[in-house]
Amino acid sequence: MNDTLKLIIPLVIYPFDIMVMMGYSDEEVREELSRYSSISESDIDLAMLEKETVRGRTVLFESNQTFIRTPEIPTTPLDYGFLQHEIFHAVTFIMHRVGMKLKLDYSDEAYAYLVGYVTEKIYEEINKKSKRRKTN
Repeated sequence: MNDTLKLIIPLVIYPFDIMVMMGYSDEEVREELSRYSSISESDIDLAMLEKETVRGRTVLFESNQTFIRTPEIPTTPLDYGFLQHEIFHAVTFIMHRVGMKLKLDYSDEAYAYLVGYVTEKIYEEINKKSKRRKTN
């Protein structure tokens, strides 16, 4: 059984959402992203993992949607580290898009809050999925 998780995180104060997909094959991701007319085929190509050694991918599409994916739902500290790496990329892409470059003592707190918010939303869904698995 392929354990998967898909969610969209509205960033509320920024005019962007983040789509997260975990545990989906390249083919399944391609099929899902093809449903959105605003996402080009070349952007979809960027979202592919392609190699077994790639532990995650984050893409800011030309249409301003941000996409995070991992080959599976994290279960180990190493997996969570890879996920956090991708969350940081997503936040960096978004903050650059709104004109806030990362600078210590200037914008690092804004980055940290957004990293925390995105992390919280993803972990909430992982926890829900884990609890459902345990009750079945």
